[in-house]
Amino acid sequence: MTLDIDERQNYDKMFETFNTEGWSLIQARFAEMFNQGNNIFTIPDEKTFWQQRGSLGMLQVFIELEDVVKSELEHLENQVEEDFDND
Repeated sequence: MTLDIDERQNYDKMFETFNTEGWSLIQARFAEMFNQGNNIFTIPDEKTFWQQRGSLGMLQVFIELEDVVKSELEHLENQVEEDFDND
């Protein structure tokens, strides 16, 4: 398996975004929103619970996005190294 040039460029572009001040501000806002909404005592009914759970799930995806992309790239690079070593 190889990591082609287009894939690598896409990862580089994502990391460029992660290293901007704007991304840091967005991440802080997502964390703030998550913390504000992560209180089961304010949920009045089951419908609101499920809506809140979905919202928190999406916020969690964005909060963890940078770590997920880093792990994904590491995994791909390790796979490439293993394939190279096995050849």
